[in-house]
Amino acid sequence: MIHVGRMLSEGARLHPERPALVDGLTGEVTAYGALDARAAAYGTALALTPGDRVVLCAESSVAAVAAFFGIVHAGGVVVPVPTAASARELAFRAEHAGAVRVLVDEHTAPLAARTSVPVTDLADLDPAATPLRLVAEPQGRAMILYTSGTTGSSKGAVIRHDSLVAHTSALVHHTLDLHADDVVLGVLPLAHSYGIRMAVLVPFFAGARTVVVARAGLGGRFDAERTLAIAADHGVTWLPGVPTMFSAWGRAAGEPWPALRWALSAGAPLAPAIRERAEARLGAPVREGYGLTEATFTAIDAPTRDASVPGTVGRPVWGVEVRVVDPSGAALPAGAEGEVEVRGQNVMAGYLDDPEATAAATHAGWLRTGDLGVLDDTGRLFIVDRLKDLVLRGGVNVVPAEVEAILARAPGVLAVAAVGRPDPHLGEELVAVVVASDGFDPAALHRFAREELGAAKAPRELVVVPELPVGASGKVLRRALRDAIAAGELRPVPLKSAGLAAD
Repeated sequence: MIHVGRMLSEGARLHPERPALVDGLTGEVTAYGALDARAAAYGTALALTPGDRVVLCAESSVAAVAAFFGIVHAGGVVVPVPTAASARELAFRAEHAGAVRVLVDEHTAPLAARTSVPVTDLADLDPAATPLRLVAEPQGRAMILYTSGTTGSSKGAVIRHDSLVAHTSALVHHTLDLHADDVVLGVLPLAHSYGIRMAVLVPFFAGARTVVVARAGLGGRFDAERTLAIAADHGVTWLPGVPTMFSAWGRAAGEPWPALRWALSAGAPLAPAIRERAEARLGAPVREGYGLTEATFTAIDAPTRDASVPGTVGRPVWGVEVRVVDPSGAALPAGAEGEVEVRGQNVMAGYLDDPEATAAATHAGWLRTGDLGVLDDTGRLFIVDRLKDLVLRGGVNVVPAEVEAILARAPGVLAVAAVGRPDPHLGEELVAVVVASDGFDPAALHRFAREELGAAKAPRELVVVPELPVGASGKVLRRALRDAIAAGELRPVPLKSAGLAAD
């Protein structure tokens, strides 16, 4: 039976006493058998009808992983929402997905205040009170992952069971070379596609263990030295992260530990200098991977497959095809630059209830990624630039149009554009370029942005201008603003310089 829940239940059947999760902060160990039983109990307690959609917005924890599998055990569809989301964003995703319930924990419960969907705290799902095990037939849909989409607006990418299982199998057996004795550091948020796949599904499929670290237990912020100390204490052998993490790890005090075989960076481009510092600190190679929510992990530059080639994100994962096309859609030869298109088991089934957006993003089975790239004559992929107007800040996709629509409602804002500027730590930083009225208060804008957009998407820098540049059609020229910032003609001011606390 092809079902995402089998990644846990098979582990429980074959090696019930083997550790599946280790809480990196407390040292508590949960075996495959115990975790599967807890997941089944959660599934019973949720009383779902097959196909029901359930939002899961919680810190990385044993309870959150059990809830994920409990939903799919019961035939439900998981709608992950990052803990860094705003209350508005959580409400939108819950209501757009038609969720029957929102699952939260003590850290994320306040976010659910605006939604009309019933909210349940994970602490109220008592596994001891519901010991019955559910056996549900697999449904087509396993997850709905909300993304900026290749056309810029927020959409729900539908991920099927067969797609998720096939791609996870390909990653484990053909690319990552993970085995039952591997130990994976789960410091990535599990509500993100990267986190749930690489820190839970991949290790579980391999029968390995994950050392999970909740950011709330680190004071709500990423702590490079502590996470590396946890990794060394538990003999972590494989380390997935995003460039901002590797930037911080490369500067962290301490020594490498011999167990680490290699590390994977994805979510944004990895600067060569950051990679070199991280490799020196970790004592292991750091390789890059490429994908997007609609086509997760299209290519990975894994040491198990190839020698390192600077700038590449690797060869396509087994079962995935990649091509580069010109504006007409014609395939280009090796060495030519064009838009990257992807076809294979890692591609979404489509956008939820949005056939027009699905048709715009796909054709003949190919997904238009909106990224510019080059394939060399050995099949390695090099990402050159983006066609779409996203800002990639710390591995998080920020859609300028979404930010602008929210900030346009802020007090004192007459017009606004959101653009990215290069940042050595985050990859890009988000800048709000504002045409302001008299009495405009940057502190009020900061509070409004944090409340409405959440910390991950709120601008941290500000430029006030008399007017925004527009083209012949009246569209704001974001590229002109980016160029002016790069040239020093516009100088963003950190919000903390206006008397605000630093992010």
